[in-house]
Amino acid sequence: MPKHKNILYILADQQRFDTISAYGKNDICKTPNIDSLAADGMKFTNAFTPSAICAPSRASVMTGLYPHKHGVIDNNTDLKEGIPLLAEYMRDAGYYCGYAGKWHVSPSKTPVDCGFEDGKAFMGYGFPGSGVFKSLVFKAAPTNKPNYYEEYLKENGYYPIDISESFMGNNPNLQVQEMYAKHDGPVESTIEYFVAHETCRLLDKAKNDDRPFFMWANFWGPHSPSIVPEPYYSMYDPNEIKEHPSYKETFEDKPYGHYLTEKMWGLGDYGWDGFAQIAARYYGHCTMIDDMVGMIIDKLKEIGEYENTIIVYTADHGDCLGAHKLIEKGAFTYDEIYRIPMIVHGAGKKDNDSFVYLHELMPTALDIANIQLKAPVDGESLLPLMNAEAESNGREEIFAEYHNHFYVARQRMIRNRRYQFTFNESERGELYDFEKDPYQLKNECYNPEYAQIKHELIDKMGEYMNKLNDPAKGWFNRIKEFY
Repeated sequence: MPKHKNILYILADQQRFDTISAYGKNDICKTPNIDSLAADGMKFTNAFTPSAICAPSRASVMTGLYPHKHGVIDNNTDLKEGIPLLAEYMRDAGYYCGYAGKWHVSPSKTPVDCGFEDGKAFMGYGFPGSGVFKSLVFKAAPTNKPNYYEEYLKENGYYPIDISESFMGNNPNLQVQEMYAKHDGPVESTIEYFVAHETCRLLDKAKNDDRPFFMWANFWGPHSPSIVPEPYYSMYDPNEIKEHPSYKETFEDKPYGHYLTEKMWGLGDYGWDGFAQIAARYYGHCTMIDDMVGMIIDKLKEIGEYENTIIVYTADHGDCLGAHKLIEKGAFTYDEIYRIPMIVHGAGKKDNDSFVYLHELMPTALDIANIQLKAPVDGESLLPLMNAEAESNGREEIFAEYHNHFYVARQRMIRNRRYQFTFNESERGELYDFEKDPYQLKNECYNPEYAQIKHELIDKMGEYMNKLNDPAKGWFNRIKEFY
């Protein structure tokens, strides 16, 4: 009897939807290996994260739940006890489970604690270059000892290693994180290569195992700081990167926190030219990750498991990267950070435009493995859509949540194909009309012409909050008529 399909989830960190060239939204950034997965498989064109912060979204992949249910509401809180976890399901069903790279699911539980058998994860915030690159200011080293990346560098003769040409904003109170830097070693000495190398080690281990495998590979990038070597560092010309249409943002009628976040990063004085410099290195980072995906694909082919493996390439969230004069993510519900790439190889070959969630990868893996859920989750398997057994899941909107990053700002978003409404519980609301304003520049929340649309979306948001037992529903229900 043939064994079940293998499953490989590959997550980038903070990769914008439009940087995958298969989507046809960007004629500069190139991702040929990921494109090949899409060409031989399918892609979701309306995939969204349930929360645009690293740890909450990653914990949602492990649990299939919204952050307020699994407990990881920001980058520092922990999983609630007793929630069934994806890797535990897979392990108990007879899968070999391996993990590589950035963890950021739980500050206290390792991947092994959560069901994986093997893997050299980056615990905590987990930037393994901190304390390793001699000139790096950014201090966010993995909390686990040893630092597996540093060990790899020493074992392979790449240590000591350094960076150059680093850049950060000019806020004197935030001289703690580079936006980018040039990695002075060879590609084989980069963090992303180490993640791919570790994934290939696990695949070699799995080839001698009679069990099917479930693996989760997690790149650090292209999350800043984008620390990349040549040829990637100089691969893209900043002068060719056009100004994002929303860079004209004035923050008029927007939540005040958007303005403060823009000031915090200290990038405004550099203008679009400064963002183009950042974007050029970010694009280089994306292409380097794409080459690492190619390395993993080659290993799957070498061990004879490529055709028997369902591969999903996605990201935990995106990056504004100059959209709305902002960088990274935060308390703003823009498409640049909530909409994510999701490429699938090994299932069907027809693209799908249904609204789908990142956390639905949890029940999807169980469906592939024919495993029954022990407890309800917030979503459904994507396998029928992947296999083109269904054209649509019938979902007409996306509901997402935000709690805390930089500052506490509980926020809820509901988005359909035409409109998006955002509830900021102690700030003004936001309403965008994508047909008239595709880049979310004009807030129509208090425009009388949109009053009916706003009330319809408020009612729909209330339905989601009540169904999900959202802790924000109390205040929302009390003030929604005045919002």
